[in-house]
Amino acid sequence: MEGIIYKIQPYQESSRLLFTYTPLGKITLLARGAQKLTQKTRVIGQFLTHVSFDVTPGKTFMHFKNPKLLDDYALIKEDYDLTKYAALMLEIIDKFMIDIENHEEAYNELIQALAQKHIKLTSLSFALKMLKLLGYGLHLQADGRNVRGISIIKGGLVYENEAYAIDLDTKDAISLLKLSYLPYNEFNEDLDDSIHSIEAFISRYYAYHLNTKLKNIS
Repeated sequence: MEGIIYKIQPYQESSRLLFTYTPLGKITLLARGAQKLTQKTRVIGQFLTHVSFDVTPGKTFMHFKNPKLLDDYALIKEDYDLTKYAALMLEIIDKFMIDIENHEEAYNELIQALAQKHIKLTSLSFALKMLKLLGYGLHLQADGRNVRGISIIKGGLVYENEAYAIDLDTKDAISLLKLSYLPYNEFNEDLDDSIHSIEAFISRYYAYHLNTKLKNIS
């Protein structure tokens, strides 16, 4: 099996718990001796690491057996800002990916997002795409009326003559639409002008609809 380590925790005297997201959902791996400097699993069993390992069917708490490193995301980890945006995706996995129907879809989205050049944009796109899996997706399909912007309370587009307060104007709404629907590899710098507005919008949207404050976003 393979997975992304989204959180680690020291365990007993020299071991480590690896909280790992897989195509089948979350599992906890026990990496014995991973706190020791000479132990191979110390290097592999790190936060934000793509690994493969052997599993025992039917268990959710298992040993980290025959681990292999698939990607350590070294280029991301070398940059504080990039690490923070990657951490946003793992925070969403940690806090919300529990009782969803399709872990495989969420997992594949995560792998694709982490592989892209514009990690800042893909992390925000990932946050928006996960809202749909969580049942709180934004309604962004226009019905032909003139659009004023997007409302957090309404959860989608606001039209003329509607009383909802606007949280994103039409310019930023177009950028949000692109982040919500375009594949990760089609993003470029032309979205950067809207980035701060969209970050704030996503942060408030999660706080309002899922009653949780995301730490790794403005």
